Amino acid sequence: MAGTASDWNWLRLYRQAVLEPDPRQLRVRIAKAQRAIWRRARELWYAGVRDTPERRQMDAASDLLGILCTLAARK
Repeated sequence: MAGTASDWNWLRLYRQAVLEPDPRQLRVRIAKAQRAIWRRARELWYAGVRDTPERRQMDAASDLLGILCTLAARK
């Protein structure tokens, strides 16, 4: 299952959030990306996959989304 297009849906949503120029849409995109990361992490967990490059990428993406969310809340 790893490597399919649906597995990387979180990455597409993450990129959309990071590149979103409209502050009003930013929070919505961040929330969608965070949910996709959470779903994918859960899939990997139940598949018995704990530590992979994808998982580390998701952790970094989640951290950055948290920072973006904090910055967006200040505006």
